[in-house]
Amino acid sequence: MFASRIALALGLIVASLPLEKASAFDWTLPHSEDFCDTGWVLQSLRTKIDGKYRKYNGTKLMLVDIINPTLRYERKRDEEHNVGRKFCHARIRMTDRRTRDMWYLLETPWGFSGPPKLAGLEFCIAGLDPWHVYGKDCSTIRNSIGW
Repeated sequence: MFASRIALALGLIVASLPLEKASAFDWTLPHSEDFCDTGWVLQSLRTKIDGKYRKYNGTKLMLVDIINPTLRYERKRDEEHNVGRKFCHARIRMTDRRTRDMWYLLETPWGFSGPPKLAGLEFCIAGLDPWHVYGKDCSTIRNSIGW
């Protein structure tokens, strides 16, 4: 009984959080903007990268700099594709002073199968995906943009 009340309270708190960052990712505009270098996207990447390599991989690597983030390919949301995607590439510098390639993917809201007004953000850093979640050398994101 107590656990269900806590879960309900947490659900209400999460549901009431403002979604300003996601609403800024508006793909319904007539012109296509390059969101790859938007401030909230880069900040989200920093948070996700630092969290992933400290918590999940157990390393002391942290992101120092994101260099030249650029849009490489865009697939718009239409009748054939329910989710629009922007494929981006950047060079990054980590605390080990090495510069690596990073590919990241921005996704539009998923309609009924996902939370409304939230855009997905996934990334892969070449050489730092020990479980090959994105294939060898980030091939699932990289090959989608013609690398």
